[in-house]
Amino acid sequence: MIGAIARGVSTLAFTDLNVFGGAIGALTSDVLRVRRAHVEASMARAGIANTTETARGMYRALGTSFVEVLWLAGARRDLSTLAHPDANARRVLAVARDRGRGVVFAASHTGNWEIASCAMSTYAPMLIVTKHLSIGWIDAFWQASRSRYGVSLIGASGAFARAREHVATGGSVAMMIDQVPIKRAHAIELPFLGENAWVDRAAATLAAKTGAMFIVPAARRAPDGSQELMVLEALEPPAKATRAWIDLATTLATSALDRFVRQNPTEWLWMHRRWKTPAA
Repeated sequence: MIGAIARGVSTLAFTDLNVFGGAIGALTSDVLRVRRAHVEASMARAGIANTTETARGMYRALGTSFVEVLWLAGARRDLSTLAHPDANARRVLAVARDRGRGVVFAASHTGNWEIASCAMSTYAPMLIVTKHLSIGWIDAFWQASRSRYGVSLIGASGAFARAREHVATGGSVAMMIDQVPIKRAHAIELPFLGENAWVDRAAATLAAKTGAMFIVPAARRAPDGSQELMVLEALEPPAKATRAWIDLATTLATSALDRFVRQNPTEWLWMHRRWKTPAA
């Protein structure tokens, strides 16, 4: 069924997707009010101005991203027309390519992260360490769709060893830093958008163990609807990276994401229950 819906959506013009996506976002925000109170409270705590309208903007962006994902899955697309790195991102990626040691992305849910990850896979085969969707057949459909663009997903179990192998072959690995870690033992507590949050150290640890460049990417929607890809922070680990370097890299990544979200508050997924305490 979802495949048929995606094929139907794929017949629409890209410029029309925001109309349908905006309607879905308005329904989710103003009628169903899915986590609306949580979103506005989180924005207020971070000092975001006009939380009501900003929250609506986030839901509209999220609805548009959902329709775009279906459009992307329904037919093979030219990603160069959908996402473009800015000048700094092009420079950083060129440096990483010349080093030939793979890339670790400390990723987050900014812009349309699905289009962004597929576009970044054109730089090097992308492995994303993430939670699988709870509905198995939807998860299988989207994994198959992503694979057409050189993106593969893996859950937490055995992820670090697989990620290390992938980087060793020159691939890129994305690990999320804006989700609650599974265990506090793997995390560090840092200020994030007005309150302390536990941040997973896995991305920085992988860079430290492999020598891969540690890059903090972000995406935001351009006026034409395409995704502008940015690099918020880029670090080269020292030859013998210590725990102190891992903590510093994680701190810098979190601070960079905090600044981006404050500047682009509709471009981050505030629906996350980001400030929960993970298990010990």
